[in-house]
Amino acid sequence: MKYFYLFQLFLLCCTPLQLDAQQTGLLVSGPMLGYAEHREALIWMEVSPQVTSVAVQYGVKGGAKTAQKTVVFEGKLQQPFNPVKIVLGGLSMNTTYEYSVLLNGIVQKFPYSLTLTTKKLWEWREDPPAFSFLFGSCAYINDSVYDRPGDPYGQNPGIFESMTKQPSDFMLWVGDNVYLREADFSSAYGIQYRYQHVRKLPQLQAFLASRPQYATWDDHDYGPNDSNFSYELKDVALQTFINYWGNKSYGEAGYNGVYGKFTWGDAEFFLLDDRYYRWHEKIPDSLSEKSYMGQRQLQWLQNALLSSTATFKFIVSGSQMLNPLNDFECFTHYTREYNQLIGFLTQNKVKGVLFLSGDRHMTEIIKIQPNGFYPLYDVTSSPLTSRAYTSVLKDKEGNNPYRLPNTLVAEQNFVQIAFSGKRKDRVLTISCYNANNEKKWSMDIKQSELGY
Repeated sequence: MKYFYLFQLFLLCCTPLQLDAQQTGLLVSGPMLGYAEHREALIWMEVSPQVTSVAVQYGVKGGAKTAQKTVVFEGKLQQPFNPVKIVLGGLSMNTTYEYSVLLNGIVQKFPYSLTLTTKKLWEWREDPPAFSFLFGSCAYINDSVYDRPGDPYGQNPGIFESMTKQPSDFMLWVGDNVYLREADFSSAYGIQYRYQHVRKLPQLQAFLASRPQYATWDDHDYGPNDSNFSYELKDVALQTFINYWGNKSYGEAGYNGVYGKFTWGDAEFFLLDDRYYRWHEKIPDSLSEKSYMGQRQLQWLQNALLSSTATFKFIVSGSQMLNPLNDFECFTHYTREYNQLIGFLTQNKVKGVLFLSGDRHMTEIIKIQPNGFYPLYDVTSSPLTSRAYTSVLKDKEGNNPYRLPNTLVAEQNFVQIAFSGKRKDRVLTISCYNANNEKKWSMDIKQSELGY
């Protein structure tokens, strides 16, 4: 009998203690899924200053526990802010993995499953897969000490619970993912505090774990309202963005920024940085140096577009790109770069281009048609939790002839884009949902409409 008790003691010593993540006080937010590829995936989380060790244990879903592997975080901990990234490498393709988070050796328990799925190698073998993604912008989370007086600007955070219920393969955040306040963008501590405050929103946790999350930024993630390259803490903001998001890359070697690209199925996404090199919009267009992206980023985009073999090529920006009637921030106010990009697309007959944007506190689809070219669409999705632009119908944009009929939504919402059909006959379906997951509108765009 004594050997039985010794065996039980051995099991207790060797089996990690499991406690509810909310009770341990060790986890601030997450885990969040970052990028996912064929053989690799990233897991993000933020831990408290009391944490001295972080590890992720993972294995094939339904597989033997003895086959599980463990990756230990080797970076610095016990700081005021402790965002952690752990990359799982050597994964099998088209495989679902289960994982668990160990903080100070304690397994953190969650009311939802922690899984990730790697990409399938379908190219040269079969038709492109059916898939979908969600996207949106403008997530203001109230924080009364730092908010302006009056009615709260942040709206119902329950929209993230609705988004969790909406199936998709990944989420794309297109800017104003946090709102830096005056007390935030004046210091490095303030910027990090704001990112932490938003990320630990209770209604957001299950959504962050449910699918990979990709992001670019706009002015409120970066600095003051409508801020440009003159912002003195731009490098602090850049590093904080990198610390809190799980994209695969940020900028290029020797050239800073949050821009980068990733592929999903037969779609490629070109995430632009519309802040780090941006000039103030009031600078006259007659000054040739005035820029939105900067010449290097624009050259990167042009080369990346020509290199892409994707059916659909999404150019993603925090600010609207194509709206001729937008008196606020818009790419159209940078005439040289605008003409350079549109001219490049038309001259090189780049097929399958669409634009995604945020910022406007309303959702709409803008359509323009350059001479001799197919229609270009800018799908704007906003706001997630910020106050909506409800007076738009009273302004000059109320009857915007460039807006597709019935696509204007001036309330909390998000957009889903789904892909279906066989090779060379693909269709993308764009649908808008409000905070209660009620469909506001839906429309199809065929592959054949985005070419010659």
